[in-house]
Amino acid sequence: MATVTPGPGTFNVRVQQVSDTKSSGLGTSTNSPQSDTAHSSPGKPLTVDIRVKNSHGGANTVTAQVTDPSGSGGFFGEGSLTWDDGDDSEVWIEFTDFPLRADQVTATDSCGYSVNASGDAVAVTEFTL
Repeated sequence: MATVTPGPGTFNVRVQQVSDTKSSGLGTSTNSPQSDTAHSSPGKPLTVDIRVKNSHGGANTVTAQVTDPSGSGGFFGEGSLTWDDGDDSEVWIEFTDFPLRADQVTATDSCGYSVNASGDAVAVTEFTL
């Protein structure tokens, strides 16, 4: 089974492995590499759940990141997802507990995200709450 390891440069964001998403949406499905902007649902705290499936089953490492789109550097989150050879499982990584914006009043409602594989392309589905 694949594992998730939070990156050492992560700050002001919680990075963790989860078993599924709490989102009621269908998500956005692509293959890696993938980068885009994630938006929270109105009135909900931003939570980004990313499901990654190592479809080819080869040894692989995927790096998932979230970044502050405002350019102020208020947060950064990173996690490494790692599969051994022969493992074609899927794994979930979640980014939560984003800080308030620079005004210290407004909740963070969006972030940039990217998913990159070191080996074969993987199937990626991104969900936000």
